[in-house]
Amino acid sequence: MKNIKYIAIVTLLVSLTISCKKEPSRWPDKIATDEVGEFVLVERSDSGFVMGSDDIEGSSPAHKVDFSKPYYIGMYEVTQAQWEQIMGSNPSEIKGEDKPVTNISVDDINKFIKALNEKSGRVFRLPTEAEWEFAAMGGTKSKGFAYSGSDNADDVAWFADNSGDDLHSVGLKQPNELGVYDMSGNVAEWCNDRFAAYTNKTQTDPTGPTTGSYRVYRGGMFDFSSEKCMNKTRLSTGNSSRLYNIGFRLVLTEPKSGELK
Repeated sequence: MKNIKYIAIVTLLVSLTISCKKEPSRWPDKIATDEVGEFVLVERSDSGFVMGSDDIEGSSPAHKVDFSKPYYIGMYEVTQAQWEQIMGSNPSEIKGEDKPVTNISVDDINKFIKALNEKSGRVFRLPTEAEWEFAAMGGTKSKGFAYSGSDNADDVAWFADNSGDDLHSVGLKQPNELGVYDMSGNVAEWCNDRFAAYTNKTQTDPTGPTTGSYRVYRGGMFDFSSEKCMNKTRLSTGNSSRLYNIGFRLVLTEPKSGELK
């Protein structure tokens, strides 16, 4: 009889413990914002991912990178209309409200982000180079394509052979495995990292060096060769550069309260 009572008490305690546990936060697959459009979830991989390539000049050595938590990345590059909505003017040399905003430096972008965060109540920022590459590769859904969503550049990218030497509106090519558009071609995209050579050391949430006069940009451009549009290709230019073929997309790291279920 004592054993039966003991078992009943233990069962009750276990049941109460389980019922009191909170369900872990669930990150929705997408989050829509009024200011800068939709964001796609990039789930972290328990095994990390291999960043860089030993076969591409400037992108070696290949090395392992882990992330401590998921993040959201913009489905599209920030457009000229979205920039003008926040900043009140359009600096782009090649105009078109649905085309990516260009001719902006990283300092310009940080001013845009500050104003956007104050207006939206969210936390947006530039992606790190590692976040950019992992998302371009398709995250945990990656099929190992050379370009973001295909082994055929023409499927997913505007580049020198198919762009007509012109900038195009966002989202006209096929998306990658995550449903993200234009990470190869059209405009290259600023990353938050200053440029430095890779090492073969495993890293978690790398952010690049804290000093340096060159900044990383990734993804290739509408007037560059397809090789420059590959997921693993690294490019860099001066921190203060404002170029007609470099734009950016955002990462969302802290959604509003209630957006995580």
